[in-house]
Amino acid sequence: MPLHGENSVSSRLSILTFNWHEPYICLLAKTNHHFDVAEPLVRTLPRRWNEAVRPKPQNVRIVSVDEAQSALANKKYDLVLCHNPQDIKAVARFGVPVILLFHNKLATELAIGGNSVKRNKYLADIKPLLERADVLVFVSESKRADWGFDDGVVIKHGVDPNDFYSYSGSECKILRVGNLIRERNMMLGADIQTEIARGFEISVIGNNQSIKNSKPAQSFENLKSLYGSHRVYLNVTLAPYEDGYNLSMLEAMATGAPVVSYGHPNTPIEDGVSGFCSFDVELLRDKINELLQNETLALKTGERGKEMVLVEFSLSKFLEKWNGVFKKVAGRSINNKMEPA
Repeated sequence: MPLHGENSVSSRLSILTFNWHEPYICLLAKTNHHFDVAEPLVRTLPRRWNEAVRPKPQNVRIVSVDEAQSALANKKYDLVLCHNPQDIKAVARFGVPVILLFHNKLATELAIGGNSVKRNKYLADIKPLLERADVLVFVSESKRADWGFDDGVVIKHGVDPNDFYSYSGSECKILRVGNLIRERNMMLGADIQTEIARGFEISVIGNNQSIKNSKPAQSFENLKSLYGSHRVYLNVTLAPYEDGYNLSMLEAMATGAPVVSYGHPNTPIEDGVSGFCSFDVELLRDKINELLQNETLALKTGERGKEMVLVEFSLSKFLEKWNGVFKKVAGRSINNKMEPA
């Protein structure tokens, strides 16, 4: 039986990437190419693959940055997928084609840094690294627009419903998933979350030492169980720093959990149909209460949300677009090898 993406690219490519986002790398692994994942240094320590976040796929191998650079020197890779300009710096001197993937808006990156660097200066500083990339890829159109680039490929997230359990909603609780929610209040709305969830039971899952009783999921299996068992999923992603969704919300919807989301101009939710979305906190509280009290409403809303997310964030479209980019960039690698020095 063919694996995901097997028919889109005739042979398996050897791709180097960096360990910044385990869930996204696991989605990329469904293309069926081979991925070496280098563990980049954060301060002085390597960022290790976290098996509690996602188990490592069979076609993913963990390597050190030194091992990756040695393999690059020996032309072992067809291309490199970078997640930020610093990744490019680690591979720039090698002749391998580079894809640069943007997960965040530039406005968000600058705000997280306290806006200590002006936008124009930051762009000027990283321009040589951006020019080293063969293709720029953005996870949403709004993120491409925020960086101010006219070119680049937009590849929306994909979700695989087969990765998740069925929804039961057996626990009359709210679920929220995210890391550093309080520290990233301007994009993840910790204060708004507190207002919406006041008086309700809520499980906040992730690395959030500043939020009482929050804890990371014990494993991916545990996270899938939480998506399926909690009656309501709460999303708070704030404009202009974030899209009206994130991967955690899409995963909850792929499970069949009904979503209540704080308002956003580009939310994929059709209010009252595939979920509930409003800037009115009291209205959202009323909808949460309805869902907690009415299991039938929760099931129907969650099912319509699941139908929407599997169309709008189709795994097959995600893999088709990524394989198209991989094929294009790997083709440049082959052409370069054929050209005389």
